[in-house]
Amino acid sequence: MESGKRRYSRSDFSQIIAYSLHPHIDNKVSTGLLHDFSYSGFCIITQHPLQEGQEILIKSGLIDSITALVRWCGDTGNSTYKVGLEFKR
Repeated sequence: MESGKRRYSRSDFSQIIAYSLHPHIDNKVSTGLLHDFSYSGFCIITQHPLQEGQEILIKSGLIDSITALVRWCGDTGNSTYKVGLEFKR
């Protein structure tokens, strides 16, 4: 999504977070780098592509035990993906 179309401004922030696919059907936990956040969502950089519409559960970091919905995922090269997430309310 282009920054001109955002309802809320984003703040840059860098912190490792852990997440799992939701519903949590196995014990697999992945990590990502929190890139930025806003009132409505956040962006992470991860080594795993996530599907648009997929739900993930944030397990640690700045945000704890909250479900987020994947809005977009882009390949940034070097086996990393930038993922836009929206807080699920």
